[in-house]
Amino acid sequence: MGAAARKMAHTHVAAPARPVLRLVRGGRRRSAARSAAAASGAFRVAMVCLTVLVCAGVIRVSLAASAAEASIDAWELQAQVKAERLVTRSLEADRSVLAAPSRIEAVACQTLNMTRPAVVAYLELPSDTSVTGSAVGAELVAEASAEPASDGPGILGTLMDLAAGEAQVMLVGDVGLGSVR
Repeated sequence: MGAAARKMAHTHVAAPARPVLRLVRGGRRRSAARSAAAASGAFRVAMVCLTVLVCAGVIRVSLAASAAEASIDAWELQAQVKAERLVTRSLEADRSVLAAPSRIEAVACQTLNMTRPAVVAYLELPSDTSVTGSAVGAELVAEASAEPASDGPGILGTLMDLAAGEAQVMLVGDVGLGSVR
């Protein structure tokens, strides 16, 4: 089995050297209460700093979200304005087409059986203001019509106003707003 243990002898091996120790005198000794108070103060300062940073972050994020929302609203409003401008242009074009004298003449000729007059007569009012209104009316009607003024200016004037009103109603009514065929 095994051989007996032998002791080896060291003949020239020196003993390990011991380190030199010095005495260091400390300042005041801290008590456990003082170190706990200092740690509590440091924790409070750290928590206040952390709270300030969190509040600043929340404010920054809310401002960025508000700015993004305002930007989206601005784009939507610009799109609405553009659409309304297109509608306005279309309506202006339609209005100019409907108000064109050639269209009005075509509607009058086709639907109302009107034609252009062969002779256009203009009525001139006298510059003298001493003539009474009824005399002026009778004078104008007598000049404008070949018929005698015996019927009276009231009947002929009323008939002319009635015909003009009917023509306007027909032009502006359903027929006037429809397309020309």
